[in-house]
Amino acid sequence: MKICIDPGHGGVDTGAIGPSGLMEKEAVLDIAKFMRFGLAPQHEVCMTRDVDAAVGLNERCEYANFNESDLFLSIHANSAVNPAAHGFEVWTSPGWTPSDPIATQIFNTVRECFPKLSGRVDSSDGDPDKESRFRVLMGTHMPAVLIETAFICNATEEGWLRDRGWRMRMAGAIVSSIWRL
Repeated sequence: MKICIDPGHGGVDTGAIGPSGLMEKEAVLDIAKFMRFGLAPQHEVCMTRDVDAAVGLNERCEYANFNESDLFLSIHANSAVNPAAHGFEVWTSPGWTPSDPIATQIFNTVRECFPKLSGRVDSSDGDPDKESRFRVLMGTHMPAVLIETAFICNATEEGWLRDRGWRMRMAGAIVSSIWRL
């Protein structure tokens, strides 16, 4: 399987910034690199960026489509006005799509591996993923899932995101979920 990993943001687009200054673009790039390492033995892996560079949303989609990827995984750290917001989320495009079973597997595996990290769900359609028309979910021709790994605005979760071992474990959980497909 060809997997395109998309570490969100990059370059001048820092993404969200935590209370102690951790930038989303840094944390998610590290997670994505761990994911690439974990997936590479069994899968062909490409990344929309593997350095701190700006990549537009349309470019991300075009890159995945050009490479004829079978799966697109966009990695992010969440943020909210309320610094007490916490947990992880898994997103797909609206309606039932081939992305939904993959998103459910990712959600369940992350929840197993991180019992202290609450999973934020939308179970109105029978599965835990949330749905949105995010450009990277709508513009790719393959199943696409966006993972919000933790809330960077929450001091505790920013601490987790800052920890290299935690990042490695998060990458491992996502990789493990893909191997289970």
